[in-house]
Amino acid sequence: MKTLLVTGATDGIGLEIAKELAGSGHKVVLHGRNEEKVLHTRAVIAHSTPNAVLHTVQADLSDPAAICRMAQELNAHLPQLDVLINNAGVYMPERKLTKDGFEMTLAVNHLAPFLLTSLLLPLLKKSAEPRVVTVSSVAHMSGRIEFGNMNGERGFDAYHAYANSKLANALFACELARRVPRLCSNSLHPGVIDTKLLHAGFDMTGDTVSTGARTPVYLAVSPDVKGISGKYFDRCAAVQPAPFALDRRLAQQLWTWSENAVRAYLPFTVK
Repeated sequence: MKTLLVTGATDGIGLEIAKELAGSGHKVVLHGRNEEKVLHTRAVIAHSTPNAVLHTVQADLSDPAAICRMAQELNAHLPQLDVLINNAGVYMPERKLTKDGFEMTLAVNHLAPFLLTSLLLPLLKKSAEPRVVTVSSVAHMSGRIEFGNMNGERGFDAYHAYANSKLANALFACELARRVPRLCSNSLHPGVIDTKLLHAGFDMTGDTVSTGARTPVYLAVSPDVKGISGKYFDRCAAVQPAPFALDRRLAQQLWTWSENAVRAYLPFTVK
């Protein structure tokens, strides 16, 4: 039995990932933005899987201080963490800044998984085979990392902000794989899935959430992925991402920028 944390587990792909992992006998830590949602999710999964081993945590992922509190709770109560699934994400139709001054799409989709993963590395390293799975998107192919416009200072476009954050996800996953060699870190495109994010950002319908959960679950627990790291997956297969996603210098620059952005909340540097 593995212990896995799923961020954004209260609906959409995250909920389906959590259901499938719990149904397979794994211990699942459910993350939600607030207590009401995450406890409801726990009840839903427990109803369908009575023997499920579930734990809940909550944090607003736009707030680094809340992420730190959640990480401290997890480090204090879990003997180890085998898999972190960075699934939570937003699509913001208008430019909105967090209380720390970061554009919301960037903060939730990239800075949150960057900070959370960094804070949970000691717990992950206690696992015999630690994995970090980061949900990116095919939208990353339209993304660009512009260090002079990370927060939409020189103009904001909702789709570009989302695509940029998904490129950041792919770059982060690759750089994490290089910096922590014994950790398997991969990113993925879940498919065009019928979620509230898809409705909000693209006004369309997509495939089922079970389809969207397939590749994240595969990367989280399949023995086929053992030892495979720094790759981008689609439909449970490693595929070629956009050229920018493979740019090592860009990945290092983004890592440094991200580290500086959350430095006040990081007790150590990941090298």
